Formats: sequence, structure tokens, C-alpha cells
Amino acid sequence: MIPYQVIPFYLVIALVVLWGVWTGATRVAARSFRPVLAALAALLAGAAACWLIGAQKTGHVHAGLLGTLASMLLLLAAGSVAFGAALRGLHDATRRRVAAEPAEPLRPAWDIWGLCGLSAVAVIASLLE
Repeated sequence: MIPYQVIPFYLVIALVVLWGVWTGATRVAARSFRPVLAALAALLAGAAACWLIGAQKTGHVHAGLLGTLASMLLLLAAGSVAFGAALRGLHDATRRRVAAEPAEPLRPAWDIWGLCGLSAVAVIASLLE
């Protein structure tokens, strides 16, 4: 049985993973590869920064814990974006094509900005720990 105190923690992780898979899949479907690569770069750079910040903290038992957890969350988000993009790429590569489909129109980049904002918030939170 899962203790009720960690349920919000698991919900946040599930939402970040679903958001990342959805973003990767829809962006590759719309043939907008640069925003996906920008989000991956921001998430991986944020994860590296959080890891380095968390590794430099000293003082008490829980020093650097927030930076390490934020780093893992950002790595999970980057992996889910890459997984969603790979799933959509595999779908496009293996389906039977009848006629050439036009690319979907460019959508607003709120999902990409949100992932970059998540990275920035994680780095700032690890700095303030």
C-alpha cells in the first residue's frame, strides 16, 4: 500500500511524464523538430546544473537532496520527450501511406516554454536550497 503522503509526489511525476510524451509526439507529428530539440537541450542542461548544484551542497544530512531530485525529474522529462518523439517517428515510418499528408500548422509553443520553465524553476530551487 502506498502511503498517502507520497501520492502527490507520484502524481507530479506522472503528469511530467505524460506532458513530455505528449509534447514529443505532437511536435514530431507537426514536423517541428527544432522546438523538441530546444526543449531536450533545456531539460538536459537543467538536469546537469541541478546535479552539479546538489553535489556542491554541504552542511547537513539532506543537503543537496532537492537538487538531486530535481535533476532526476528533469532527466525523466527529457526521456519522456524523446520517447514520445521516437514513438511518433516509429508510427510515421511504419504506417502505410496512401497520399502525401500536408504538415500540420505551427502551434503555439506553450508546451515547449513550459518544459523550459520547469527546467528554470528546478535550477532556481536547487540554488535556493
